[in-house]
Amino acid sequence: MDDRRKKEERRDPDQFKLPKDERTFKDRRKQERRTKERIPVKMWIRNIDGNADYFQQTGNLSANGMYILSPNPYPENTTIQVEFQVPGTDHIVNCNALVLKCNEDGQFMGLSVKFFDMKEKDRQIISNAMDELISEYWYIME
Repeated sequence: MDDRRKKEERRDPDQFKLPKDERTFKDRRKQERRTKERIPVKMWIRNIDGNADYFQQTGNLSANGMYILSPNPYPENTTIQVEFQVPGTDHIVNCNALVLKCNEDGQFMGLSVKFFDMKEKDRQIISNAMDELISEYWYIME
């Protein structure tokens, strides 16, 4: 099985590295599995569940996924449809996301989700917006 796993670093070497949060190292592997950095972003998303819409808040965002604070638990490997406005833009993204993990986070459930079937244009707009947010974050912190 070890020969199938990639030994080299899969992250983009030019991407900015943010400090790790406590959720990162609860994994049994004791190492980061994400291929893109997530940045802390508080924004509202629309979770479309059949005929019902739920508005939920995020904890962080990357080009590949996000962390959602949900009042309801979702089983792992559940597909949800999310719609959100990319921070700093007026672009709306509507895609499906796979629930990778669902944990208690205070009075909410924390959902770690990974986007799939997202248009490449949407992914690029999110990446560009994240670069802008990181620049603003460091300007404010200095």
